[in-house]
Amino acid sequence: MISKISNKERDEIFRNLKIYGYSHIKKTIKKKNVKKLLNKVIKIHKGLSLKTTQIKGLPKRDSKDLRVYNLPEKDKTFIDLLTDIQIEKILKPLINDPYYRYLPNNLPNYIIGSSTARSSGNALDLHIDSMFPFSGNYPISILLLFVLEEMHEKNGATIVVPGSHMSGTYTDRNLKDKKIICAKPGDLIIIDSRTWHGSLANKTKKSRWLINSLVTQWWLKQQVNIPESVPKNIFNKLSNKQKQILGYCSIPPMSELERINTKCGYNIL
Repeated sequence: MISKISNKERDEIFRNLKIYGYSHIKKTIKKKNVKKLLNKVIKIHKGLSLKTTQIKGLPKRDSKDLRVYNLPEKDKTFIDLLTDIQIEKILKPLINDPYYRYLPNNLPNYIIGSSTARSSGNALDLHIDSMFPFSGNYPISILLLFVLEEMHEKNGATIVVPGSHMSGTYTDRNLKDKKIICAKPGDLIIIDSRTWHGSLANKTKKSRWLINSLVTQWWLKQQVNIPESVPKNIFNKLSNKQKQILGYCSIPPMSELERINTKCGYNIL
């Protein structure tokens, strides 16, 4: 599903993430796959019976957004996207646990924390997805933004503060010096979760869909209970690697009678 990313391109991605806290990769998803993903998102959103006003805990700032929550629960296509080998080659060096002894080092041990389709409504304040600020060479999570419709200043483009991932501080939401990322369908934006980012308001009457996925180290609590939510008809089609990336190998035990370790191998699947 993802176009091949060369070693040189990956090196550039790692360099940009280290220096700026984000990287913008153009034409990552082939046009036919962008169309396929967009059509699925729109179809699922139209079929949702739950109204925005019925969602518990929804912040007022999100009230004008269009959203489809928990994409792995909705369609295996979204799981295939997030577990694509090209994505794996980027994420493993960044957030794999090198001491995860229950799986070989050549396999991913990170997990999906959340995956949502979103079309901008109101402006989204600068924030960090790491939840707490810290500096250092090792991120605990990476944000993947798969652009499905053109993104520009007028329709709610993503904004970032380059280099803020190393600040070790919470965001300054009054900061005026922000970079606006304009992108085309099929582009991929990768953001260190510590990087200050947000989005502008969508001032048009058109949608601006993208897939927003947070991929984390295995020990971080998922924002959605993905293992419990994936239906059997999807689960039965998954590979062991896909199940692990969805979090099935790091579900906490019920008691010591079940097991005492949280990180596990494919043997428990």
